[in-house]
Amino acid sequence: MSNSSIYFKKLNAKVVEPPRKRKCKSVPHLLPVVLPSSPPSIKTRLGNEFFNQESSLLANALLGKVLVRQINDEEHICGRIVETEAYLGMVDKAAHSSCKRSVRTEPMFMKPGTVYVFSIYGMYHCFNISSGGDGTAVLLRAIEPLSGLERMQQIRSESQKKSCHRLPTHQLCNGPSKLCLSFGITKELNKVDLADPSSIIWIEDWSPQPEFVTVTSTRIGLSKKAAEWIDAPLRTPSGSTAILKGQNSVEAVASSSRSPTLDEIKL
Repeated sequence: MSNSSIYFKKLNAKVVEPPRKRKCKSVPHLLPVVLPSSPPSIKTRLGNEFFNQESSLLANALLGKVLVRQINDEEHICGRIVETEAYLGMVDKAAHSSCKRSVRTEPMFMKPGTVYVFSIYGMYHCFNISSGGDGTAVLLRAIEPLSGLERMQQIRSESQKKSCHRLPTHQLCNGPSKLCLSFGITKELNKVDLADPSSIIWIEDWSPQPEFVTVTSTRIGLSKKAAEWIDAPLRTPSGSTAILKGQNSVEAVASSSRSPTLDEIKL
């Protein structure tokens, strides 16, 4: 992808992290990262070793990687991961696995690279990937669509059982549930192993990658039950996320520390 992409403009914007009441000491501070910007020449399907790392590290490592969904033998849709959130397991009060291991959270305790899909508001889904450590996972929050855009529009319309208005490309996957709608991700994919060669969904490393920077910020939409973990810097948006969400700069991403209302959530 060339540097003219709307997702990779304004890379020189000043990165400002939000004020935090308390930092999570177990999470290393992630410095801005600049990646090469040439068109991809090598596409590598990621395996067990990649996913077997601590969740905050995996959340950062996933940025720039490409989620691929097989539609049929001849058709795939894919998009570049541009925003993630890490959940640190049973010690993390914001994690679903914080209380105990249950039928619902079983994928979070399975081998790294296992898909964990859960429902929100009774009608939407969120896509997570288990990481190294019991009960840990990474939530995919936003993706830049790369191919199969028409199919994404069709999947969204079919899944909602109505003729949906066409969304601009940058709004197809700019939220955790919006990317699930566009990629046709439902609970049928729960517990799928992303490293399994027979899986219909997987993650690839396209090398070289386009240029972008990463920042750390607080996670979005947490309840008060998360207590001190509300302010843990475990959300990792890339610099491209500001453009993807229609914001003016990286500062807009990093400065949003409050939890959004339901109307404001990017579903």
